[in-house]
Amino acid sequence: MKTYCILLLFMAASIVRAQEAAPKVALLNIGGIDKPGGTITGIVRFKGAKPEAKTLTDIAGNAYCKQCYKGELPKHDDFVFGKNGNDDTLVNVLVYVSKGLEGKKFDPPKEPALLDQAGCMYTPHVVAVMVGQTLKFRNSDSTLHNVMATTWSNPPFNLGMSSGQVIERVFHQPELKINTRCFMHPWMSAYIHVLDNPFFAVTQADGTFTLKGLPPGEYEISVLQETSLFEPAPATAKVKIQANESKKIDFVFAPKAK
Repeated sequence: MKTYCILLLFMAASIVRAQEAAPKVALLNIGGIDKPGGTITGIVRFKGAKPEAKTLTDIAGNAYCKQCYKGELPKHDDFVFGKNGNDDTLVNVLVYVSKGLEGKKFDPPKEPALLDQAGCMYTPHVVAVMVGQTLKFRNSDSTLHNVMATTWSNPPFNLGMSSGQVIERVFHQPELKINTRCFMHPWMSAYIHVLDNPFFAVTQADGTFTLKGLPPGEYEISVLQETSLFEPAPATAKVKIQANESKKIDFVFAPKAK
């Protein structure tokens, strides 16, 4: 028992050191660039009956993962709702410029983005990066994980990760909805979006987004959420913007008509 306790203390100390040494990471909502230009803001709302997320009961079958939750087990995170005032919002929606930047080049952020593994869950559930930007995968749990990703435009990977380990990946081609899973814990799932420009955002609980520093022009703004249960209105929005001009567009997701 004494040896077991010492081992647990050593593993916990290793995680703390790894977290303290972790580099500064980019915000989830990159939202464009800090240069003069147009700004587009808005909210992604949800209207209609909200389905109830199911509890991840599989966690109860794993001794380590179960002890991460003293009370209620977490729920599936393929859809998460938030609030903005009295309005329901939809979390983890990618809002991005899908047309209008053809031929323009942008440098990727120097700060890496982070996809963590904590409590036998991926955090955040959705992460977006630019082509050429570093994405760090971190194992903050005192158990083994592996990160496996099925890709179409970028090389796939399947990498084991020990406690406290950090690995890096750089994607060289744009690709949306890269599904990342853990073979050892099948309920673990996350999505990576890779874009060729910095004008994108991932919505948080309040549903808001900001795309700033846009060159003058006419753009198509699109939204993407992983589940097939919902559909957006509009699916895309056309916006013409001048230098230093600000415009607002909102999107509304609702249950898909049967």
